[in-house]
Amino acid sequence: MILKSKSNMKDKHLWFTLKSVSIVLLFLVAVSCGGEEKTTTSKVIKVRVINVGSSTTNSNANIEYNGTIESDVAINSSFQVSGTVLNIPVQIGDFVKKNQLIAQIDGTVYSSQYEQQLAQERLAKENFERINKVFQKGSIAEIRMLEARSQYEQAQAAAKMTYQNVRHAKIYAPMDGYISNKMMDAGDLAQPGQPVVELVNINTVKAALPIPDSEINNIAKGDTATVNIPSLKDMNVTGTVDEVSIQSNQGSPVYTAYVTLNNTSKKIKPGMTCAVTFQQSPKTGNNENQSIIIPSESIAVTEDGKRFVYVANGNNAERRYVDIGQLYDNGIAITKGLSKGDQLIVSGYHKLTQSTQVEVINDSK
Repeated sequence: MILKSKSNMKDKHLWFTLKSVSIVLLFLVAVSCGGEEKTTTSKVIKVRVINVGSSTTNSNANIEYNGTIESDVAINSSFQVSGTVLNIPVQIGDFVKKNQLIAQIDGTVYSSQYEQQLAQERLAKENFERINKVFQKGSIAEIRMLEARSQYEQAQAAAKMTYQNVRHAKIYAPMDGYISNKMMDAGDLAQPGQPVVELVNINTVKAALPIPDSEINNIAKGDTATVNIPSLKDMNVTGTVDEVSIQSNQGSPVYTAYVTLNNTSKKIKPGMTCAVTFQQSPKTGNNENQSIIIPSESIAVTEDGKRFVYVANGNNAERRYVDIGQLYDNGIAITKGLSKGDQLIVSGYHKLTQSTQVEVINDSK
């Protein structure tokens, strides 16, 4: 009886041991299978793409410059003779008509001189007429008559010259326009050529734009531009490039271009700031890739400074190293590394590495 009991106990112990080993083996197999499945299954990244060279990335780039409105015509009116200013019957902002009086100096001295010259002219005329009658009768030599006529003509010329001084004591508006500035007031001493008032015509105005030397050859006379004026509730006006300077501003490599605008409403005033946008192709070379514009945020940089993007190559992401060109308001020019037709990844690229599996999705998904 005792021997049978010991045998049963050994059998039970062996059975529990085998059962424990089986459980451990099953667990290890399950873990092994699970780990193998995890390593063999890669995550697919959903991305959005744009076709390089399509309307989204075409070469027509909006180039924007900040500028200032200037009057199309500005005249600094001045006296041609010196004198004390008597009156300037206009104020800044006044609209004046052509030939309207806008300034006057004390012309008493010039009027007196003119009266003296008129008296001498009358005397010379009477002398010439008397001598000429005598000459006609043959009583005096011809030379006496010629001398008298010359003196009369000289007196006439002197009177006319003095009269010009009288006329120049007043300034009349040379055109229709607005008074934009007054440099003198009544009582000031005016000198010949010294500006008194500034008169501007704003039926048309110009947007003056400073252009860097690296971009001045991208703009030509006749180009069309859109001018936005923030102070007029972001009013947009279409204009045309009328002038492009051929010499840079003194002391800096900056040129000036002028865009002419129609201003029949007179709302656009000289001095207003503006933003001028040109719609044109970037002129950076003959390589076709130089006309590719892509969103600047899709470009990443390696630790050693190399720039790259990701493109969808089938179901995988492909890293492309690129060279960049000029920066525009709708993106940046790519001069090397991309070709028209490439599918540039513009969403989800921050999750990618070389050969990551990708799924291209549409915006509607």
